[in-house]
Amino acid sequence: MSSERTKYENLKYFIESYFNWSMDYTDLEKLIEEFISRELPVYIRGLSQEINIISEQRNWSEIKDFVYLNGRRNLNIKKTQEMIELLQKKLLYTEEYTNCTS
Repeated sequence: MSSERTKYENLKYFIESYFNWSMDYTDLEKLIEEFISRELPVYIRGLSQEINIISEQRNWSEIKDFVYLNGRRNLNIKKTQEMIELLQKKLLYTEEYTNCTS
């Protein structure tokens, strides 16, 4: 688990700062949008890269544990996967939009 802790620093930051235990799961989409609007592009790209790696590896059990360790959120595997898929979709849209406007 320690390798994931250092491997996913941007995800850890998102979980600790935006999607922590005090936030409701139904607010996840708004929290992602808040992250995108507030954070520097380097952090947004970093999170996007991490989410793409997670999505490719599909090791949902480890990510579920990572989310619990860093955000005290006890998500089941399905919710963990849905969280990653939503992050990926929103971050991809942001990258595509940014590339079109620059």
